[in-house]
Amino acid sequence: MRMEDALRKYRLKLEESQKEALKIRNTYQKWLSKKKKELKKAVEKLEKAKPPKNVDETLLKLVEAARRAYVSAFKRALEGIRDIEDLGKRLPELAKVHVDYGKHVIILFEKEVRAINSILKEMDEAYREYLQETQKRSLPPKLEIEKKIRELKTVQENLSSISSEIESLLEEITLKRKEIEQERQKPEVKGIEEQLENITTKKRKLEREVRSNVSKIQKTLKRLRMGGLADQLARDSSVALERPEEVISLLQTLKPRFGGKALKSAEWLIENLESTVSEIRELDRKSQELESAKEKELSRAEHIESEISSLERRIKELKNEKKKLEKLRTRLEEEIQKEVRLLEKVLGEEIEWDNI
Repeated sequence: MRMEDALRKYRLKLEESQKEALKIRNTYQKWLSKKKKELKKAVEKLEKAKPPKNVDETLLKLVEAARRAYVSAFKRALEGIRDIEDLGKRLPELAKVHVDYGKHVIILFEKEVRAINSILKEMDEAYREYLQETQKRSLPPKLEIEKKIRELKTVQENLSSISSEIESLLEEITLKRKEIEQERQKPEVKGIEEQLENITTKKRKLEREVRSNVSKIQKTLKRLRMGGLADQLARDSSVALERPEEVISLLQTLKPRFGGKALKSAEWLIENLESTVSEIRELDRKSQELESAKEKELSRAEHIESEISSLERRIKELKNEKKKLEKLRTRLEEEIQKEVRLLEKVLGEEIEWDNI
């Protein structure tokens, strides 16, 4: 059965059920009106009843106090019973009053209390019958299948929209990455990168030459154990690149103590270290200039990178929103399925709703 037909059929059954329930309620309302009068009379009869003669004074006082409380409580309860639903709420209260005070009142007014108890039992049984009758005919009055299906459709549309937007943003990011690559492949950028590579190669060569010569004198320096700069240079060849003037001065002093390969390296360092370090520093300066020029050439690429970051943040937001909607979709599908099963049970037929 299609969902539209099932809901139409359900509404008709619900209308019939409500009409039947109203008839039952009206029947019990009339019955309740009579029973209230009976109970009221029975309570008034108890209130006016004369106690037996020759009763112990202490017992009489106890029973009379209980009778007043009993009568007062019943009158208040009766005033609060306007309809059959009120009766259900008040019955526990009446039963408690009957037990708490009735056990004393019955000692001297057995006939009157039993009459009240009999009416209470009738009321209790009738209320239970009323509930059974209405429950037999009752249908779930708050099925929200249509509303939830509409909500589910909206969720699915939003999910589709989000997926499309994410796909579009990913495509845009791909295009922007291509633009960045084009910027990086410009002849101007390539020319700068080539110069930077040549400078790096030359700098490494010069540094290697210095370090190589320092390494050849380190064994002698360690053996001399002079401390200070000599020990630092013996441990780390980069000291020569950082403090060339001091190293040259030190080597000039120590030159007589070197021999063989160590002497040749010391002489090379004395003659070439300062000019080599100066050349390295000049290469660093040129490298910085070229990096600035490259940065300027790639400024548009950096701007595009910023745009990509913004797009990626938006994608992250959309994915979070998508997760929430997927959870909502699952919950709605489960709720709809639950209500569909309930509706199928009421109508006794299978219902199709997936394609609504």
